[in-house]
Amino acid sequence: MAWYNVLCSFNVALIVMYTTRVSSNTRICTHCCDEIYPGNGTPVYYMTMGPKGDKGETGPPGIPGIKGDRGEMGPVGMKGERGNKGEKGDKGEKAPFPPSSAFSVARSKSLLGNETTAQAINFDKIFVDAKEQFDQTDGRFICKYDGVYYFSYTVQSYLDKFVGIQLMKNNEPQVILYANAVPRRIMQSQTVLLNLNNGDIVWLRQAKGSRFAIYGNSDLQITFTGFLIHPINN
Repeated sequence: MAWYNVLCSFNVALIVMYTTRVSSNTRICTHCCDEIYPGNGTPVYYMTMGPKGDKGETGPPGIPGIKGDRGEMGPVGMKGERGNKGEKGDKGEKAPFPPSSAFSVARSKSLLGNETTAQAINFDKIFVDAKEQFDQTDGRFICKYDGVYYFSYTVQSYLDKFVGIQLMKNNEPQVILYANAVPRRIMQSQTVLLNLNNGDIVWLRQAKGSRFAIYGNSDLQITFTGFLIHPINN
């Protein structure tokens, strides 16, 4: 019991010594003589530490984090000022002149059908033959430029005769102008658009048979017209 009293007295002496050195408001004694906490929470060893050391070198970069979500698009910015006018460029080359083709012809004589064969219609009056592609003797237009063409023809019926005029592309009928026989003359016409290639031939043919006929005189009731409306470059 005597030795315990001696030890307690020794500890009390140590506490008095440390509290005298740090502050009079010490609240806690740890009984281990290594840390005494003043009232402001600062350890005694911090008050006795040396000067701050130099800053260490920067360590290597860490592993990149996961890519974040894409943010929302911001508002449209203000329109910038108009720039200065640029210098005038060099003069360009002249554009190629597009191909053209057109004809318009007429017939001044009647044409009576026969029982032997269908008849090609020829023409004795030329209004236009822009590229000299129309054969007046045979009544045939010979295509020179690939493209889309417009064709129109008009005839007058013969008294008490049927009308049967086909527009031909090479040897294939394309459209027909047909009318029953009537005891008077009637003007009728037909139009069509055709795709043509270089070398195609377009012409008019009267149907086979003596019941077919068209009437013509110096007033030129029988006409045939065509022209290129859309060339196609191959």
